[in-house]
Amino acid sequence: MVNIKCHREKIDVNSRLLILFPVLLLLSPFSFSAAADQSGACSAFVDVSVVPVDREQVLLHQTVLVRNGRIVEVAPVLDLKLPNDCHRIDGRHRYLIPGLVDSHIHLPLSGTADQLLVLQLLLANGITTGINMEGSPEIVALRDQIERGAIVAPKLYTTGPFIQQPAFMTADQVRNEVIAEKKAGYDFIKVHGELTQAAYDAVFETARAQGMRVVGHVPSNLGINAALGRQALIVHAEEFLYSYFQFHRDLPTDSAEIERMVSGISKKALLSGTWVSPTLSVFRQIIFQAADIDALLQRPEMRYMPRRLTTGAAVGATDFGWYPPDNPYVKRWPPEKIPHLRAQYFVMQRLVKGLQQAGVPLLAGTDPFVPCVIPGFSMKDELEQMYEAGLTPYQVLQTATSNAARFLGSDNDSGTILRGKIADLVLLNANPLIDVDNIFRQEGVMLRGLWFTEDELQTRLATAVSVSTASVHP
Repeated sequence: MVNIKCHREKIDVNSRLLILFPVLLLLSPFSFSAAADQSGACSAFVDVSVVPVDREQVLLHQTVLVRNGRIVEVAPVLDLKLPNDCHRIDGRHRYLIPGLVDSHIHLPLSGTADQLLVLQLLLANGITTGINMEGSPEIVALRDQIERGAIVAPKLYTTGPFIQQPAFMTADQVRNEVIAEKKAGYDFIKVHGELTQAAYDAVFETARAQGMRVVGHVPSNLGINAALGRQALIVHAEEFLYSYFQFHRDLPTDSAEIERMVSGISKKALLSGTWVSPTLSVFRQIIFQAADIDALLQRPEMRYMPRRLTTGAAVGATDFGWYPPDNPYVKRWPPEKIPHLRAQYFVMQRLVKGLQQAGVPLLAGTDPFVPCVIPGFSMKDELEQMYEAGLTPYQVLQTATSNAARFLGSDNDSGTILRGKIADLVLLNANPLIDVDNIFRQEGVMLRGLWFTEDELQTRLATAVSVSTASVHP
């Protein structure tokens, strides 16, 4: 985020580990009963239009048969006779897409009720998988419980704690941390903020030896070339501002120069193999906060965010409050500086379009818990803004489905609607290939074969908010 230093508190694991069972008992009406009722059951979306995302197409009048959490058949409705025990879901005039992936989420570092609230916010917005971008032992335990089926929630991947200065100044410190994070069971290593060249090099040397990929920010002191080809994922288009467009120079303002720079770096990024998650919505939200913070704080979806979760403390951040006078962006960016932010955002939009045109694979990520970025709801903003940057609706949908599956190495199981895939699905009331906003005109969500209507999702969400609001943390 824009030049705001985010200080993270180290979690004392022994003193802050929480016992999951009491909270899960409170949440059991929607954490366990659906799994028990539907385990091994058969469901079918009947006479539905399928957007499989294996290529740009819509398959009309299909039946999608699901059993034991996987798709067992996709066929024309007249060609498939359903088993007698199959639950029918009316697909007429509706569209079926793969479950969405938010490739940049943040869960509270501890507090099971708060973590489950975030996961329910994701699910209620059609997100069936999330990549958590700062981990803790509690989050690893939660990820594993979801994987075992003990908790019904979106699938999780997680990085470890940030590797950044001043906690990690030397190559030896970095090596020890990467080895420790591998042993602790994290899925990715995340770099954040500045690092010395020796420490940054040590991240990749050690991660490669440990069989781990590195994601995160680009050290602004080293420049974009230090990251391309080594980081698996750069998590903000904003990182290109500081490590390329503004690296030892002022932001370019000439359109022809911007286009030349975009073209050059897009070609480099493609050849490097590094992926990019633009998170345009985070940066644009900063502009909105500087212009009219009250309008953002009065959005209807703010009712899902208990006030104590808007201070930054849940994700270990200080000086990261949502409300004035603690909002860092309102303090840093007075109205007269908004034109500069808009100029930066324009460059980021051009970059995202250039990356897409060059063939650089993009992911949809939203970075919730940055002030005023609400988990789940932020995905709509991100997809809309990638469309505004120049992607087609189909390309936008790919960033949150098939692209994400390829990045995660799970494309044999997810990301598209094909026989044998895990049944993470979203039923829509309008065609998402015509308008990206239609991705959020939901009728319901299927999570690993468990079907939740929109009413059920809202009930689950209301319960999660109540439990989170009532919870007490050490």
